[in-house]
Amino acid sequence: MQIDELVPLTNGLSVTACGQTLVCDRTRVIPAAGDAVDMKFLIAGTDFVPRFRLSRQRISRATSDEVATIVRRVVRGAIGCRQAD
Repeated sequence: MQIDELVPLTNGLSVTACGQTLVCDRTRVIPAAGDAVDMKFLIAGTDFVPRFRLSRQRISRATSDEVATIVRRVVRGAIGCRQAD
């Protein structure tokens, strides 16, 4: 996967968490120290703006499904869901 594909993948991504369907919006990808990028996005309808860091190497080896799984896990953690819905 390429870094420039992260925003279109994440914007509009649906996540089922804590019995609700949530949508990611307004994704930003920001270069970070070293060989990494920070991603942050709004969980629509909430005040949550999760932020996490991925190495460029991990992104380049990941499929879009793997990155979507990471984003979904981050959303569940941000709103306090410990189990997969």
